Amino acid sequence: MYLSKEECACFFTIIAIFFILIAFSSCIHRNPEVYREESIHELQEVLEGQTPEKIKLEQELTLDECIQIALNNNAQVKISRINQKIARLEKNIAFSNFLPQINAEFQIVNYDRQPMVNLGPLSTAMQDQTIRMNTVQLQAPIFAPATWFLYDLRDKGIDISNLVKDYTCQMIALQTTALFFQILALENMEKTLTLQLENANKLMEQIDCFYEEGMVTQSQKEQVLLLKQSRERDLNQCREEIKTIRAQFNTVLGISPIKKIKLSQQIDIPEPSENIEDLILAALKDHPRILIEDRKVEVSDDEIKLAVTNFLPLIGLFTQWQYTSNSYTMYSQSVLSGLHGVLTLFNGFANVQQYKIARAKREKAFIEREETSLSLMSGVIRAKANLEKAKEDLKLAEQAYRYSKERHREMNEKWNEGMVVDVDMVTVQNELTISEINLINAKIQEQVAIAILWNTMGKTYSGSSIYKEKEKDSRNNEEKSKYEKNL
Repeated sequence: MYLSKEECACFFTIIAIFFILIAFSSCIHRNPEVYREESIHELQEVLEGQTPEKIKLEQELTLDECIQIALNNNAQVKISRINQKIARLEKNIAFSNFLPQINAEFQIVNYDRQPMVNLGPLSTAMQDQTIRMNTVQLQAPIFAPATWFLYDLRDKGIDISNLVKDYTCQMIALQTTALFFQILALENMEKTLTLQLENANKLMEQIDCFYEEGMVTQSQKEQVLLLKQSRERDLNQCREEIKTIRAQFNTVLGISPIKKIKLSQQIDIPEPSENIEDLILAALKDHPRILIEDRKVEVSDDEIKLAVTNFLPLIGLFTQWQYTSNSYTMYSQSVLSGLHGVLTLFNGFANVQQYKIARAKREKAFIEREETSLSLMSGVIRAKANLEKAKEDLKLAEQAYRYSKERHREMNEKWNEGMVVDVDMVTVQNELTISEINLINAKIQEQVAIAILWNTMGKTYSGSSIYKEKEKDSRNNEEKSKYEKNL
């Protein structure tokens, strides 16, 4: 049974109409303004859904809670999780190369006239004018070493994606920690500047009284007014900076930048107790950067093996079932089976060059791992030195604040007794404000320096625990058992 000319024409007409409708639908564009409004509405819903209840209820958040919110909502962390999923799917694709492949093909052939063959003075038909052909083919690899190493490469790709995700989480946790303490420092600074402004206002009132009585000059009055205006400017700038840092902090947490968050007073971050040699050893053992470089070296080894497979043959089995509607064929169905193999004899030495490239990449991977190791070692030393410097700066700032506070107390007593001129009192108040701000900055710098030291070791501080430490131990145990299984 075959299709007539009219039926074939109708069939091809339907196909043409189908493709015309597809082309027409592809030309239809959405209104960009409507699309932008929908995107904004969708973003608002996402941010509202990512906002925890404690923030909505205006409850205080600890550093640990902020880090957990950031790890759940941050865009970079979400992207790293998607990359993990993609790596697993690519591994599944590589595994499919071990399985047999089954392909089905359907074809309709229509000649404008029925094929004929001449037999002397006579001519006879050799096949039908319209033919339907169906084919089902099964192929299975027997010897294909490239698929083995490709699968191993994809498996190592999963390990790399896991390490990249860990490293991303650690950097987000460190960024959250730094912004957390910066906000606390600015809030304390705001309180200090507010108190200093109140003192400046009181001093201004006293100076006005003295000026009316002729006890101070106009220039002395202008000096105190300058002090007051300076305090107002510093307080306004501090409040604006708080708004800016809070917007950055909320962005890292994955919530609306204009959302108000209350932060609890954070306890001090525990300082690593190990000596510098132990800190360096911990970094070389646990830091995700060096672990990623280890996987890259293993990948370069597999790439060399993969390049060697270009010199080897590919062998596989195939089975094919064929059907044809040609009435001139004795057997409308047939099955054929066989063995096929391919061996590259000469391709312009491309396989040789690929092997050399793979060896060069392996050498490059070793050098990059060495460079990363040295970078981590110097990073630990630098972070430790910065921490010691921050501790010395804090000690000096505490002493400077104690001195300024005591001097201010003494000068204030003398001022009340009329033994000190207003110029000296203004100077003492400036020194007290500067020393108190320096003390706040020194405390925050010490906490951030400790967090950076933990990060250089591959252990980012999170609340009262070290982030991912247990997860790393479990992952190391899994890798150890996996290595023993391979042996």
